[in-house]
Amino acid sequence: MLFMIDPTIITLTKAALDNWLTGLGSTPLANNHIVLLLSEADTWLKKDLKPLITLAKEHNKKHQKSVAVVNKPLALEALEVELHIAPTLQEAIDLIELDEIERDLWK
Repeated sequence: MLFMIDPTIITLTKAALDNWLTGLGSTPLANNHIVLLLSEADTWLKKDLKPLITLAKEHNKKHQKSVAVVNKPLALEALEVELHIAPTLQEAIDLIELDEIERDLWK
């Protein structure tokens, strides 16, 4: 079984995060997996990820789609959070593909 996912890729800075989350309701992302490229120019902390964790849980529950974050420093920290964090875009896509396989297995 070969998955060819085409996620929506969004680049975010720490300063833009709140505005993006606020406007998310008017963005048609329900049918898409989401990959968030978090700016490495910003220092992201575990507490900064809380709204993204909430987004990922809701997106998975409502739409059966995944959210992954790309940020090498965060990926290297091995944070214990309920969010896919990868150091590269390809690894984020791989994590989403694994989610798709898991969903198919549990159907």
